[in-house]
Amino acid sequence: MLSHYKQTIKELKSMILTSRYRAAALANQELLLLYFSIGKLISEKTKAEKWGAKVLEQVSTDLQKELPGLRGFSASNLKKNAIG
Repeated sequence: MLSHYKQTIKELKSMILTSRYRAAALANQELLLLYFSIGKLISEKTKAEKWGAKVLEQVSTDLQKELPGLRGFSASNLKKNAIG
């Protein structure tokens, strides 16, 4: 009986860890898609509307105001993510 219980605990642990790994992988995939989309949009705006470094600084500042605590969207990061 005790061995069945221990086996059940091992199975539950495995299920939990597997689910966590899948969730992390999906979250990473979604973030990559987000960064690509942001880079594409900024690249298009930079070309079409002649955005420069000052505009990217303002975009970064405005995003921070709209989403307090947002990290990873500094002007330099936005520029790095821009395509082309």
